[in-house]
Amino acid sequence: MKAVISTVSQASVDVRDDSGEVRRVGEVSGPALLALIGSGRDDDADAWETMVRKIAELRLFPASGEPWGGQRDLSVEEVGGSVLVVSQFTLMGKTKRGRRPSWSEAMPGPAAEPVIEKIVHGLRNRGIHVETGEFGADMQVSSVNEGPYTVLVEC
Repeated sequence: MKAVISTVSQASVDVRDDSGEVRRVGEVSGPALLALIGSGRDDDADAWETMVRKIAELRLFPASGEPWGGQRDLSVEEVGGSVLVVSQFTLMGKTKRGRRPSWSEAMPGPAAEPVIEKIVHGLRNRGIHVETGEFGADMQVSSVNEGPYTVLVEC
């Protein structure tokens, strides 16, 4: 399992429905995180729990009054922030050989969707406000990154 996690002042995800209408399905504003999460075919059964802990507890925010370029002392949980979770199987793509990514290491959609749902519920159970994209949809994700401060988490 991999996640690209960015501190954001705002982030949103829109989905185009079958009629061509674009609708907003999730939106957060700062302090907040945008978490793009990909599940791997060989992920451990408890990888989602580790990911919940990492997203909730990683110190990605500066202490009050500290500049954004300074040391990070606070987690999203500690600052009372929000998280926008977007499922992103493309994070599992392999690009070492050739010009076309291979998705062979990505967890198939029917198995990955409940894993992403467990992460969302795990974060909410910790008292964190969570918004989501729409699993399997063609989404338009927008964000205003703070810093920018982005980390890659692998569980």
